[in-house]
Formats: sequence, C-alpha cells, structure tokens
Amino acid sequence: MDPNINRDLRALFDAHDEAFRALRAANTHMGQAIQSHDDAIQAALEANRAALALLERLSRNGERN
Repeated sequence: MDPNINRDLRALFDAHDEAFRALRAANTHMGQAIQSHDDAIQAALEANRAALALLERLSRNGERN
C-alpha cells in the first residue's frame, strides 16, 4: 500500500478513536448531570413533605385555641 495512503488512513482512524473517547466522556458527564438532577428533585420532594408536615402541625395547633 502507498505509504501516504497508509499514513492518512491511520490518521483517520486515530481521529475516530479520539471522537469515540470524547463521546464516552460525554456519556459519563451526562450520567452525572442526570444523577444531580435526580438528587435535586429528591431534595425538593423532601422539602415539600416537611412543609406539609409543618402546615398540618400548625393547623392542629389552631384547632386547640
């Protein structure tokens, strides 16, 4: 095979390898972002439950007066 073509093909495949590495890294970061988003949702749900518990407690105290 022509050495120039061989060199160009090697460069092409090296570039593809790098692109695949970048895509895999992006997948990892997207997974971390999804987990962070889920953690934020869970924290918001817990805050809502705490607010509902407080409202219920305040409502019961109001009935005693």
